[in-house]
Amino acid sequence: MKYRKYIAIAFIGALFLPLLSAKAEKTPVEKFNIKSIVFVEQEQEEAFDFDTADYLPEEFNAYDSNESVNSLNFIENDVIDLGFDTTDYLPENFNPYGK
Repeated sequence: MKYRKYIAIAFIGALFLPLLSAKAEKTPVEKFNIKSIVFVEQEQEEAFDFDTADYLPEEFNAYDSNESVNSLNFIENDVIDLGFDTTDYLPENFNPYGK
């Protein structure tokens, strides 16, 4: 039984021997100049079916840096009806805003 294993291992090893002596084919390296690429910029104007000024604040300037995230007004709705009592599923004295 041991001899069969050794013969099988030697046969499989003999099958992989040509792979060890194989040489990779060298392909010529072509130098590429990135500056040879021509960039064509296409100007596209967005066509809206409505006047966008009706939906923006007065004197709105998208490029003005005075606007910030802090100037946004968030509407908070503290009461949400889920259809069941959530206190049955939360620990005692649960405070989602506490640390």
